[in-house]
Amino acid sequence: MNESLIKYLAGLLDADGSLSFTFKEDINRPGNCFIGLRLSLAAANTVDKLGFVPSLPKLTGMGTLTIYKEQFITWFVSKRADLEMLLPRLIKHMVIKAKHWQWLLDTWRLLRTDNNTITLNKRDELKEASKTSRRINVGPIKPKNHPTWAWTAGYLDGDGSYSYRNHHGKWHIRVAACAHINDASVLEFLQNAYGGTIADHNKDGSNKLWTVNLGPKNKTFALNFLPKIYKHSRLKQEKILKIIHHHQQRLSVLSVSDNVSDSLNT
Repeated sequence: MNESLIKYLAGLLDADGSLSFTFKEDINRPGNCFIGLRLSLAAANTVDKLGFVPSLPKLTGMGTLTIYKEQFITWFVSKRADLEMLLPRLIKHMVIKAKHWQWLLDTWRLLRTDNNTITLNKRDELKEASKTSRRINVGPIKPKNHPTWAWTAGYLDGDGSYSYRNHHGKWHIRVAACAHINDASVLEFLQNAYGGTIADHNKDGSNKLWTVNLGPKNKTFALNFLPKIYKHSRLKQEKILKIIHHHQQRLSVLSVSDNVSDSLNT
């Protein structure tokens, strides 16, 4: 796994990934259970048209796949050696879940024994502690000045959207990302890097929406931003490419128009 893939995965997992404790009762020791840790990432076939998630076991050399109703594919990683190798690399680049995932990893390491067993009471305590950690442990391990292109592409592939439509002869083109208010710092991170606006996404303000216009007035930014995102994107390349082609086509038409106007004036 090269660093670009790791950074992309960090962004995608920041958006759509899950890391959680797993518990399995020890039938030989009533009142005790085995504790594990499992990373998961799911995608629908309608979104993952090129089969990125199904390719992850081969790309990473880790994990297994499950298919639900032939529509949703989930990648799971739960082997101790794999998690110890993968998680530190991912956490280093994560912007939202890094602190929480580090807490999970550290807690799992601390509680691990030769047979990985804990009491059922301890299991219940960990379930509640994990919920609390996800709520309060938000942000990167170390402050980050600027998002990498690979992380940005991954995050937008998960929680982002690219709008490209013509309404009554007027083009509406934008990139947006939505986050719960507890995770809204990620939107400020994007805004500081790429501009745009942040507003309430629903009436109670529990979700925030970051938006950047990619229309004709912002074509210079769009043609600088989108090709770099496209290079790393695995799930939303098609829409990104349509917007790039839209601007390139307009520039080509304008160029031809300018040449015709120059020739008429001479």
